[in-house]
Amino acid sequence: MSKPRGGGIKRSSWLTFRRRLLLVRILMRAPASSAELIAAINRELGSQGYPEAALAAMKHDFDALKGEYACQITYDRPHRRYILRDLGELALLDLSDESMEALAFLEASFPEGSGLPEHANLRDLLERIVLLLPPARQREHRQRRSAMRLGIGGSSSRIDPKVMSTVKRAIEQRRELEFDYLSTFDLSEPRRHRVAPYGITFRPEGHGYLDATVLEVFPRGGELIRSAIDYRLDRIVAGSAKILATVLPPLRPSPTSYQVRYTLVPQVARRRDVASYFPQTQITYMDDGSAEITAVVTNLWQARQVLLRYGDACQVHEPPELVALFRRTATGLARIYGVEESTDGEGKDTETRT
Repeated sequence: MSKPRGGGIKRSSWLTFRRRLLLVRILMRAPASSAELIAAINRELGSQGYPEAALAAMKHDFDALKGEYACQITYDRPHRRYILRDLGELALLDLSDESMEALAFLEASFPEGSGLPEHANLRDLLERIVLLLPPARQREHRQRRSAMRLGIGGSSSRIDPKVMSTVKRAIEQRRELEFDYLSTFDLSEPRRHRVAPYGITFRPEGHGYLDATVLEVFPRGGELIRSAIDYRLDRIVAGSAKILATVLPPLRPSPTSYQVRYTLVPQVARRRDVASYFPQTQITYMDDGSAEITAVVTNLWQARQVLLRYGDACQVHEPPELVALFRRTATGLARIYGVEESTDGEGKDTETRT
């Protein structure tokens, strides 16, 4: 008489273990109700999911996860959902020492409560990664202090979550976007902008910007149609962003490009390590220690902002449009500070420029 094959118990044990891992994976995404958990398990495992007495089986799975792995799973009664607080010994991830240093670097660069991570979901990602680590690694991470961090400042202005969501969807769907925008030069009322959106960038000062090609502005101002503009996301009026039906062409329209030429004084250029800020940058070091730089830009406003960091150690020669921007800036600064021209060199600051 042949002996019965013993694979059934092993298979049953494997399915039970897989079901419990699925529970953990689902709760790693977000808290969930009993019905949501059972439905997700049955979608994944089909006929091999929960039996008819699903609720009792699920609670048995939770007890096993708590007892065998010290997982902390609590029930939020007001919202009727389960929350995964800690994985205990069920460590699904471990990292090398180098990766742990990188994790500490990100933690220091994007601390809890800062404005940027709130919109980029970085804090949530970091917390999920830490949750996956073994308890000893979690303790090590909490005690570690990174010697480095990104220099991203906190912005006092918050980006409206609905604005961010709408802008992101417009970029993903490659559709035109329309919104009311209050720029630095719009003193009272915002103006309506229709743009082709292409990406979002967060800069070191903490502000988020929409990279877009401007298509129409009403009422018209000084914007150049079809030019590339960086729109500060916190200046898009809340509730005004609207995704339009028009789909963007496969290739981004080429914005107007400008040949930029400027000179840096010897005090800045003497070490011959001048930074390249723009595409197609070419640097020529002169005999007197100064440097002449040429490059190509598509955003004159941004080029002005970059070159202003040099103060009076930089002279822009072309294009005429950028020279005009600098003249207006210089005139405004002279008016603010009541200075026509300094003849004694007072106020010069070239030692710390880079």
